[in-house]
Amino acid sequence: MISDRKLARVKNVADLPIVEVIWRDATSFHGWDTLEGARKDTPDECRVVGRLVQNNRKYVSVVQGVISSTGKMCENWVIPRPWVLKVATVKNTGRRRAKRKR
Repeated sequence: MISDRKLARVKNVADLPIVEVIWRDATSFHGWDTLEGARKDTPDECRVVGRLVQNNRKYVSVVQGVISSTGKMCENWVIPRPWVLKVATVKNTGRRRAKRKR
C-alpha cells in the first residue's frame, strides 16, 4: 500500500490511487428490544471506494467525488486506523479521460 509520505507528494487528484477500504463501524438500533436482543447487536462492516488521500497510523482518508477540471473533492471519509480491516488498491491510476458519447 502506498505510504502517507508518497501520497503527500502527489499534486494532482487524478494521480491518487483508487482503493477500497473495509472497516467496522458503530451502529445504532432503534425500537424496543429485550436485553438478550440488545446483546446480539454488533458493529457493522462498512466499505467505501475512492481516491486515497491519506494513509497513516491514525487514520485512512478516502474521497469519493472529484471534479476533474478543478480538482475539488467531496465526500471525504476519514476512518480511524484501529477500525480499518483492509485497504486494497482497486486499480493503478493514470491520467485517463472518459470518452464522451456523440
